[in-house]
Amino acid sequence: MRAGRLGATRPVIETRYSVILFRVGPYRMGIDAGAPKEIRHDDAHAARPPGCETVVSAHALFDVPAGGEGRLLVLRDGGVGVRVDRVERMIETRELRPLPQAFQGDERSWYSGLVLVGDSVCPVMNPETLARLAEPFDEKTSPSAGAIPVIPCEAATL
Repeated sequence: MRAGRLGATRPVIETRYSVILFRVGPYRMGIDAGAPKEIRHDDAHAARPPGCETVVSAHALFDVPAGGEGRLLVLRDGGVGVRVDRVERMIETRELRPLPQAFQGDERSWYSGLVLVGDSVCPVMNPETLARLAEPFDEKTSPSAGAIPVIPCEAATL
């Protein structure tokens, strides 16, 4: 720290935002790293794995054709498990970008914001919305009735 004309300068504190990236079909999405209590291998035969009150397929939530769900994100709040294809990695970013004005209505609550991952932009899911949507969701009903629109992140720009 060096002293300037007005006295000592304050050190710059960089905030970091941790995001877990996962795949649902061909789409990459993210969730706040503090939201999942654990990530485990998904045993699709277990209707309700230990620690989960409700388990929902991300394919059904996002109206994406069924795929090879291999991981279960167990959310910290609400005891909800979300089945996803795979978990890619965890990244740290300087900021969570706000949603553009093109997002209107319900999608503003579905997504917390956007993050830059290399040359791509990925949507970050709001974990509270996932927990809320999983409650009344029934996989036997038409998935498109309550489906969350997917934002493709490949080649998008901010």
